[in-house]
Amino acid sequence: MRASEQSSSLDFTAARPFGFRPWVRRAGLSIVGVAAGGGLALAASLLLSPAARYGWFGEPFVWIYIGTLAAGGLKIVWGTLAPVATVSDEAIMVSPLHQLRSHTIPWSAIRGTEQMIGGDRLIIFYDLGRGARFAALNLNLVKGRRDFLEMLESRLKAHGFVERTEGRSRYLARGLPP
Repeated sequence: MRASEQSSSLDFTAARPFGFRPWVRRAGLSIVGVAAGGGLALAASLLLSPAARYGWFGEPFVWIYIGTLAAGGLKIVWGTLAPVATVSDEAIMVSPLHQLRSHTIPWSAIRGTEQMIGGDRLIIFYDLGRGARFAALNLNLVKGRRDFLEMLESRLKAHGFVERTEGRSRYLARGLPP
């Protein structure tokens, strides 16, 4: 069985989910609220003053901007309904908020990780048969960030990964020189 086929059939029943921090959903709802308020204000001004359609209120870019703002806010709200990461014995599943789909990565497919020291970025490098890929995760969004990182590190070290620090980056990978 190919690794890409294996990733779709992994069992996550005994997995530990890590949700988004509560402020992330509130931020998405706030963005939707601002877009709705702006759209209603523009629509009301167009209805109350027909001459307003000749100004910037009637320009298509304003409506496209409001629609894009609302769509972005709804994507944030929708994305926070699922966990940002789920760790099981077989794989890790990450759902970066900036992407439309989640990534299920078997532990055996992970090539390494990079984490900015004192920063908020985690990059997981992996290979699922279609070539090298990576998934970037904003650690500030993870509820239980320390537990998540400790669990990730312990799983990777159990699979023979070693740690190396270079500059402001911390790497976990197989066979790194000291």
